[in-house]
Amino acid sequence: MPKSSVEEVAPRRRTVGSHLLMEIGHQAGSVYPLDKAQENLVGRDLDCQVLLTDALSSRVHATIVHQDDNWWIRDSGSRNGTYVNGQKIDEARLTSGTRVKVGTTVLVFHDGVEAEPTGDEEVTQTLVFDTPVDPGDSANLSLAALSDPERGKDLLVLYQLSIRLSGCGDPDEVVSVALDLLMEHTKATVGGFLWVSDDGQLKPKLVIPADAAEKVRLSHSLTELVCQKGHAVRIDHQSTKSSAQSLCRFTDAICVPLIHDKRTVGAVHLYMESGRFPESDFEFAISLANITVVALVRARQHATLEANHRRLVAKSGSFDELIGESKAMSELKSRIARVGRATGCVLLRGESGSGKELVARALHRSSLRADRPLLAVNCAAIPADLMDSQLFGHRKGAFTGADSDHAGWFQQADTGTLFLDEVGEMTLEGQARLLRILEAHPFLPVGATREISVDVRVIAATNRNLSQYVREKRFREDLFYRLTAFEIRIPPLRERGTDIELLADFFLEHFSTQHGRVGLRLTDTARHKLVSYHWPGNVRQLRNVIDSAVVLAEGHAIEPEDMGLLEPSDSHLESLRLDYWERKIIQQALNRTGGRIPEAAKMLGIGRATLYRKIEEYGIER
Repeated sequence: MPKSSVEEVAPRRRTVGSHLLMEIGHQAGSVYPLDKAQENLVGRDLDCQVLLTDALSSRVHATIVHQDDNWWIRDSGSRNGTYVNGQKIDEARLTSGTRVKVGTTVLVFHDGVEAEPTGDEEVTQTLVFDTPVDPGDSANLSLAALSDPERGKDLLVLYQLSIRLSGCGDPDEVVSVALDLLMEHTKATVGGFLWVSDDGQLKPKLVIPADAAEKVRLSHSLTELVCQKGHAVRIDHQSTKSSAQSLCRFTDAICVPLIHDKRTVGAVHLYMESGRFPESDFEFAISLANITVVALVRARQHATLEANHRRLVAKSGSFDELIGESKAMSELKSRIARVGRATGCVLLRGESGSGKELVARALHRSSLRADRPLLAVNCAAIPADLMDSQLFGHRKGAFTGADSDHAGWFQQADTGTLFLDEVGEMTLEGQARLLRILEAHPFLPVGATREISVDVRVIAATNRNLSQYVREKRFREDLFYRLTAFEIRIPPLRERGTDIELLADFFLEHFSTQHGRVGLRLTDTARHKLVSYHWPGNVRQLRNVIDSAVVLAEGHAIEPEDMGLLEPSDSHLESLRLDYWERKIIQQALNRTGGRIPEAAKMLGIGRATLYRKIEEYGIER
């Protein structure tokens, strides 16, 4: 049950004496001040201080007196009895919030309160009752709905609200939808959503109507009760035109906090000019606030993620579209559109830096799983002894360091797509487990006793010759045929002709903006050098070259020497083997960077994990 109390407001206070507030009766909302120096009579007699027109009340029904610092009510031999908080009494002590029933009239007792005058019209905010809000508890409304069909309609309205809010991704839309429904359901005169400012105050964020913002402000102490203690409050507003006049107007108000993770993130406030909110509206408002805060927090998180994603994209220069108009790219896009709608595995073959992950994302967007997650895993970056744990998961205690359960990549990508880059680097044991998953068999996480089934489309990629790996028994032949149900070759940048200029202009625009060098351009000789270069690192290398050139260029244009491209002489080639030149270029990059892997990898346009693997493969000393 809500607890009864009286709230103080600050600053600039005036004392309002103890009084009775008519909650139900012919003049609901009327306030009857009580005089400590005399008996206060309640009844139909014209001499009564609390004058009633209730036919079921007696001429002098009850008497209220102040004795020994307490207020007491005594039945005056009435015909139908006096009831205090539902109990028939002869005499009872009154405390703030006590409900007195005389005939059919209900009066609420309030002890002395203090109020804050506001301009010409002084307003007193009296706390009728308050109750702590539990965001996870809807038992009161649910139990009431079982016995009252009208309350059952409340549950239906809340269900419809939940469905509607589930599709709202904008925080402002969440607030607007919830507040509109709450006002329509409760017939409130004014409704508002309040947000918690940095100094802990409740500030109006959305008020309907917009010019009624002053009506949804709370006193300092009520704000503390709502924000810091998380209590929903019901408030009586009494007002007068001057401090010399008696209280002459009454309004009813409800304020409910929106609580998430034990923290108040806002509040909804309802205000009624005349009449009172029924008890069911108070409980309905609490339930609506609990639903709204879940949707609001989710929408805010979604907005934050979108903003962070845009910032990261702007910073990194990554892009989702396949940029290029060459014949090779047109054929690639056409093949992606056809294969994307299929359901089998896809194997992407292409040199390092040619855009295999970008093609994988394009395939995912073209598939029937486009609305589900795509996760990307670089198998070359996973240590061999952790391959099974990372891909298939493990249970707590499965090995040293397994302090908790871990869902592997396959389990995380369930119903979506998993992109396995450098699939040729998987261990033979991992390959066997991957084959079972591709054949729709369940798998067993490391240390588990219960198998897990997943539905995952696998897109694999490699820059290795898997056919040779199969002959060398380094890759399972059955897995190879399973992965190559659809095979797509990604053309290297040197085969894409005019696409080089398109990509160079794209990266130049991005990095010149990022580095504050807007207006920077490529000279004709620099552009010619880009087009004629063989690009062993492909698109990734081009991106890094333009990034460095934007920083190093001294004037308003990028010259060939700003790009730092390696040019072995065609007339003095020592070898035509790609691995010879790859080893030589890696060694040169390491020499230029003093053996620093991150800088060398950026210069080469490849990932650090790939560079580490190639250093080990070629036995290069640093």
